[in-house]
Amino acid sequence: MPGGRSPYAGSSDLVALGIALRELRERRRVQQKAVGFDAGLADKYVGMVERGELNPTFAVLLRVLRTLRVPLSELVELYERNVELIDPQAGEDIPACPTPEALAHIGKTTAQTAAYNRAAKARRARGRMGPWT
Repeated sequence: MPGGRSPYAGSSDLVALGIALRELRERRRVQQKAVGFDAGLADKYVGMVERGELNPTFAVLLRVLRTLRVPLSELVELYERNVELIDPQAGEDIPACPTPEALAHIGKTTAQTAAYNRAAKARRARGRMGPWT
């Protein structure tokens, strides 16, 4: 979300991602402004991502990594190391899919969709059967 503040700003995931990105940039001895310019981002955007204040889109991350000539796998490796140091329990509060609630939701929406489709098919059939004028 370029330019917009994330509702997750400051979370351990974003902070770990920012630290990893900063480490990669500093290894190549490149300034934030240069990375931002070459990646087509606003002046302060890279710094805000590095501080964990913004949640960059995947496309933005790829542009930054391509500018730095770094593979995505290297960023992910550094992120995983950093998040483990920052918050060893990160993500444990998120249930493994599929939860019983997710399965119930799928069943409900599938039944609703099927009922809608049957009604639409009946309406179309009635329309075709009407008198020609």
